[in-house]
Amino acid sequence: MYDAIVVGARCAGSTLATLLARQGKHVLVVERDRFPSDTVSTHMMFPDTLDRLQALGVLPRLLATHDIPFVHFSWRVLGHEVAGDFTPVGRFERGASIRRITLDAAIADTARDAGAEIRYGTAITGLIGAGTDDDPVRGVVLGTGERVEAPWVFGADGRMSTVARRLGLPTTRELRGDMAFLLAYWRGLPPSEWCHIDLHDHAALMSVPNEDGIHLLSLAGPPETTRGSADVREARYRDGLRQFPAVLNPRLLDRAERVSPLVVVPETMMRGHYRQAAGPGWALLGDAGHFKHPSTAQGIGDAVHQAWYLAAALADGSGLSGYGAWRDERAAEHYEWSFRLARFSSPGANAHYAGLAADPVAAQGFLDTFTKRVRPSVVHTPARIARWKAAWAYQDGLRRVRALVEDRPGALAAPVPACPEWTVRDLLAHLTGVAEETVRGTYFPEAADAWTDPGLAAARDRWTADQVARRAHLDPAALLREFDDHGARLVGALRRGEAPDGPPWMLTSPVADLAVHLEDLREALGAASDPAAPVTRLGFAVFRNWLHSRLVRRGLPALRLTDGDEEWVLGEGEPAATLTASRAELFAVISGRRSEARIRALGWDAEPYLPVISPYPLPVDQVPVG
Repeated sequence: MYDAIVVGARCAGSTLATLLARQGKHVLVVERDRFPSDTVSTHMMFPDTLDRLQALGVLPRLLATHDIPFVHFSWRVLGHEVAGDFTPVGRFERGASIRRITLDAAIADTARDAGAEIRYGTAITGLIGAGTDDDPVRGVVLGTGERVEAPWVFGADGRMSTVARRLGLPTTRELRGDMAFLLAYWRGLPPSEWCHIDLHDHAALMSVPNEDGIHLLSLAGPPETTRGSADVREARYRDGLRQFPAVLNPRLLDRAERVSPLVVVPETMMRGHYRQAAGPGWALLGDAGHFKHPSTAQGIGDAVHQAWYLAAALADGSGLSGYGAWRDERAAEHYEWSFRLARFSSPGANAHYAGLAADPVAAQGFLDTFTKRVRPSVVHTPARIARWKAAWAYQDGLRRVRALVEDRPGALAAPVPACPEWTVRDLLAHLTGVAEETVRGTYFPEAADAWTDPGLAAARDRWTADQVARRAHLDPAALLREFDDHGARLVGALRRGEAPDGPPWMLTSPVADLAVHLEDLREALGAASDPAAPVTRLGFAVFRNWLHSRLVRRGLPALRLTDGDEEWVLGEGEPAATLTASRAELFAVISGRRSEARIRALGWDAEPYLPVISPYPLPVDQVPVG
């Protein structure tokens, strides 16, 4: 008769067994594998987990016999890197990556030294008791036929848990990612103090030093990465490692020695789930109860912390009725977050990670999500995402404007038909002024309401005219330098969150202004429009939102815009009219670049909407089309 039976002797089970044995409980651990043995794992542990292993006595045991590097952490996506250390937990501010063949053995030896009995090479074939209120679990049946009794049975036997299967527990909230993995261990790479994760469009690399001079090199790719013959997978792995020179120098790889077979981890092994956490006489911990994607390396930490909770609950007599709620609350957001990070080429990834890498507060928060000190939603707030998206779109617009003018001799002197009093040079002076004044906090504050008041509209025009006049003395090269400088300052301020406070529309107004004038510039220089450009897409969205607010403010019926493939309903209620045109033409209409005659000629009931279709006065000298 035991006080507790723990099924599984790896990091979850042996941690729990150690803590229970130190409470004076008679603990049996049954493990189907024979140690030392390996298991698929990212190996990465963060400061919160290292702090627990220090308190458990496992880390001192490991450090006494192994050379273990403590590593900084780098997360790099599409060239945008967040790197550094974590907010300290206890004495730890870095992570560590220890092979499971080493880690699990050390924790199991700690459990044995604490007094737990461990039977390796022993599987269970059944449970004594159904795990219900009427028939609680009271023990296990071993593969030998032996029946071993205990008032508590803990399933720490992995995502394919035999305990969970014998209890008939279904999996819920199942999720899947994009990634499959090929991984192996290497010797002979230079010593490193970094865990590097580098994500490209369709592949990712994790390079991290393990104990005793070993490196883990893990290649992630789409599900087909692990398909095919052994030779095909081998070639795919070696070729894939060479696609990440920013992390792994191919010449250094040529001089290193692989010291393990290639480990193949198909996408099907990484599908997430929850199971019921506990019931009469039983509880699940580690991957048995909750499996998240290994992209965020949360498995070992969750297992250790869950073991700590269960041991404390049994020690103070509070029971396990609150365990499930505690586990799920602790995992809240992190479960879905792990699968979001396990996807390639997500929309907006460039904008998001460029902003995250440039924002020091958000970057530290991102690192601290790995220790669960910070929830992902605290880092990836709607306000930050809007700023980062605006910065990416604005930077895209700056590049496109520069590309249009720098290789065209005399381009700055060309007239701009959409702004009859301006040349291209004047347009650049205005854009430079907008960037400068946005960063300084002197952006025209009534810009959003100028359409309602001729006096405000006149003041806005004086504001823009002054931007042009103040740069009239600059030679073309100096103007372009100022354009680049102030544009870069605005992009940086948006990413870092340093742009002056103001109403929400002020965040995207400079982007919308740049998008409109980019179309003006294209028209002036005879270049084709690109509606798919990030700056144009965001600019079009801003002007749609602005039209929506004008329709609501004037009490006009809703209006549908469509380019034939996509549609947008602006205003409230059912649309009373539909305007169909190309996306470039729709943008031109709602940004004041089309006359009444051309707008009417688009074949729709324009009359009710003409007073609000644009926030600017409509041009009067355009010839109708069609």
